[in-house]
Amino acid sequence: MKEVTQDPKAVADYWTPERMRTAKPADIILPEKKQPVSTRPGILAATAVPTGSYGTFPYSTIGKVFFTDPRTGSNYVCSGTAVQSQNGSTVDTAGHCVAAGGENRYYTNWAFCPQYIDGSCPKGRWTARRLLADSVWLSSGALYRDYGAAVVNTLNGQTLVAAVNGVQFGANLSRTQTWYALGYPAASPFNGNRMYQCISGRIADDSGTPQPIGISCNMTGGCSGGGWLINVNGTWYVNGHNDYKYGATSNNMYSPYYGNEALNVYNTAQIA
Repeated sequence: MKEVTQDPKAVADYWTPERMRTAKPADIILPEKKQPVSTRPGILAATAVPTGSYGTFPYSTIGKVFFTDPRTGSNYVCSGTAVQSQNGSTVDTAGHCVAAGGENRYYTNWAFCPQYIDGSCPKGRWTARRLLADSVWLSSGALYRDYGAAVVNTLNGQTLVAAVNGVQFGANLSRTQTWYALGYPAASPFNGNRMYQCISGRIADDSGTPQPIGISCNMTGGCSGGGWLINVNGTWYVNGHNDYKYGATSNNMYSPYYGNEALNVYNTAQIA
């Protein structure tokens, strides 16, 4: 866990519309490999979430993540999800959206903009007071352990969940689900201004312990960390996130499996 000592106002002010617009997608694209054919129906092409739905649960919990790599000074963009938690201030995202894998190095100027649209943060810029990433991700950069979370400061006297609501955290669930993968793809042909979703079942398993899950989705860089939501008996859970692809034109998106390892990161974050 990394305690953030930056002044919240300074971080919020850092993210001007221009810096948000020019932040680079923090995508992970691995060398091409043969992709399995989908065996379950799904929406391959990402579809835009209607802007009128941004404030409606569970879309209200999705937002853009912004941060700076202090080693290079470059600004980056990811996505994230507000989750129900003891502190009411926890954001679920990818490990590579909070820290450099294999380098044990956390990022700076970290902020979450729920319901981001067209360069604006209608629900404010929520700055981090703690950043967390899985220990294996930090030490080795193993994608099957690419779990991350942030604990954000209150804003105008409110917690994040009080302002935008939060989905439940779903761990150790069946690998057979229908996921609503959400995020803000910024690399071509997308531009990062709007929220998109893919709806898909599991079409692949990748190597690692636990094995990552692949779905059918053509979202691009910038969507990393955006939640894979599932609805179980009327309750929404985050049960994965956009993480990596094999090849820039691949239509398969992978997430590390949300088992005990992901749960440990979440549990540490929610009481921080």
